[in-house]
Amino acid sequence: MNYTIDYASRIKRMQKKMEEIDIDVLIGTRMVSVTFVSGAFVPWRAAALVSRDGHVELINFLIDHERVRAESWLEQVTAYAPLPGMDMLDMAVLQIKAKGWDKSRIGVELGHSPRGNTGYLGATEYDLLKEHLPHATFVNANAVVDQAGYIKDPQEIMVMKQATAMADSAIALVGESLSVGMTETQAVGIGEMELRRLGSEYHWAVTGSSEAASGYRTAYPMCGTTQPTDKLLQAGDNVIVDFHPLIHTFMSDLSHNFILGKPSRDQQKLADAYLSAAETLVASLKAGSTVGDVWHKVNDDLTRTGYVQYAVPFFGHGLGVHGYEWYPPIGNSEEFTGIVLEENVVEVGFLSITVPGVGGLRLECPIQVTPDGGEMLARTPLAVTVVDI
Repeated sequence: MNYTIDYASRIKRMQKKMEEIDIDVLIGTRMVSVTFVSGAFVPWRAAALVSRDGHVELINFLIDHERVRAESWLEQVTAYAPLPGMDMLDMAVLQIKAKGWDKSRIGVELGHSPRGNTGYLGATEYDLLKEHLPHATFVNANAVVDQAGYIKDPQEIMVMKQATAMADSAIALVGESLSVGMTETQAVGIGEMELRRLGSEYHWAVTGSSEAASGYRTAYPMCGTTQPTDKLLQAGDNVIVDFHPLIHTFMSDLSHNFILGKPSRDQQKLADAYLSAAETLVASLKAGSTVGDVWHKVNDDLTRTGYVQYAVPFFGHGLGVHGYEWYPPIGNSEEFTGIVLEENVVEVGFLSITVPGVGGLRLECPIQVTPDGGEMLARTPLAVTVVDI
């Protein structure tokens, strides 16, 4: 696959937002910011320094320094070590003082998240910056990378389609292999092997890497996370598999639902309601619509079919480079409901309906926003697959 990512354009988009919020330099510590700026896979704590006047630098952990320097497009990658005077923010402070930014407006990334490894600036780190840069003004600048990475260019979408095609193939192979008596870990392992065979470099989710659930484990109330276990698949089980491949720092996130054997009446009713809501969600991801518009359409569909009380009240999240999986979420929050969806935004459509005693179904699928509605990057169908046992 031949592709070229326009890193210079990324930095220009960041600098434009920096001008809007009037900051001179950004210290980006979130995983998304480090990946977005460096273009490399950076698993350790790191900091991206980007200034309005053109300086771009990554401060990265010593033991991974040479690999990242070789694989990043950046000319300047500075090593740090967890030693007094040489730690990550020590190096950042040295560079800020050397560049004359110690009395400027400095963007930092403050906040909190359900995810455990987002990389927001820690309290002790923030205190260190304020202690060593007492004349600087600090500004919360999460919006710089969130908004610079919001709209994807054609090359970025192409790589995301490639990652999603890997997940398509993994799901298809799992479907061909499912059998009664197999464990959840065995089932999902078949798909993981296929991801690796096709070139997936990292299974990025913290929710169990590749996820699987069957039977009662699909039906925990308000559940959207299921690491695989040694539970045996049984006739009549709902089965969920959920894969998270990554290639060239770009992620995909794709799940699918199976039923082992002929569905019961209640299972079929649930499957029909799920499909209706999933189709509504895809169709609603239309350029010009707001996040609130999408949320209300899906919520109304679930209300019509009688399953709204069984559904997680959240219908999607952003997708892009490693770490970019939040902005903007499809939820009924004032922080996000007014955000306008633009052409070539990619959202992961999410839907989880769990009915105790019946089963649970989950949708996660990358969807490209177009003027005519959502376009799935995946070929895996939305409808539940019934496995003949």
